[in-house]
Amino acid sequence: MLKQLLKYEFKATGRTYGGLYLALVALAVLSGFSLRSSSKDNFASLLLFAYMVVAVAVAVVSVMTIVTRFTRNLLGREGYLMHTLPVTESQLILSKLISSVVWMLCSSIVGIFSFAVMLLALSLNSAALQQLPELWQKVVEIFREIFRMTGSSGWLWLIFETLNGLVALVSSILCIYAACMIGHQFKKHMVPAGILAFFLLSFLQNWLSSGVSSADMLQAVSDPTLGGVDVSIAAPSAFTTLFGLAVSIAFAAGYFLLTRWLMEHKLDLE
Repeated sequence: MLKQLLKYEFKATGRTYGGLYLALVALAVLSGFSLRSSSKDNFASLLLFAYMVVAVAVAVVSVMTIVTRFTRNLLGREGYLMHTLPVTESQLILSKLISSVVWMLCSSIVGIFSFAVMLLALSLNSAALQQLPELWQKVVEIFREIFRMTGSSGWLWLIFETLNGLVALVSSILCIYAACMIGHQFKKHMVPAGILAFFLLSFLQNWLSSGVSSADMLQAVSDPTLGGVDVSIAAPSAFTTLFGLAVSIAFAAGYFLLTRWLMEHKLDLE
């Protein structure tokens, strides 16, 4: 049933994101060629401004969709239908979470791709096209040299940082869901209560993460042979990242459990 929920989610949001992505890439291409032909042209400046507006719109829509799809679909009138489906609250939350994570990642990738396309269009000429394979080869060689020098630790660092970013994204989205459920308990002040809850939860998570990390950093500096293992001057950053990941995972689980409990026991669609 989770598969069907995800299919419904992507179908409901795909048109909005698809149109914005196409507009962003198209404006990136037009802006690049326009700026290349005449950097002082008003039309080129207008296209560049439109590109920036659409880029901001993609970011805003990505965040607003996370909120609106959860509140309208599960806490609004549509909730009467959604909560009668033969699915659990966990499946409902996961369907929103997975689709939100996918669209956030897609928005980031499209944003980077559109900017690269604009730069390419800005510098595009026959000579540049001929140099592209050589430039790409140099980039590949640089990364090969980096990973050759760092060995397996380089790959581990890349995997760990990717995982850390993904967990932070999931934790942030689940924090929004938990805040929405808390705000839902205050019918007359739903929006202010939800916003306040989000900032309080985020502050608590950041405070705890920074506090634990700072304590570990101090310990690593004061005792360079923790457990008989030599700890270098770079160790505090490793401790910071590791505890930041652990805190993000713990809070993500807490947000999910809080959201599910409130949805099971405190949901009021009247």
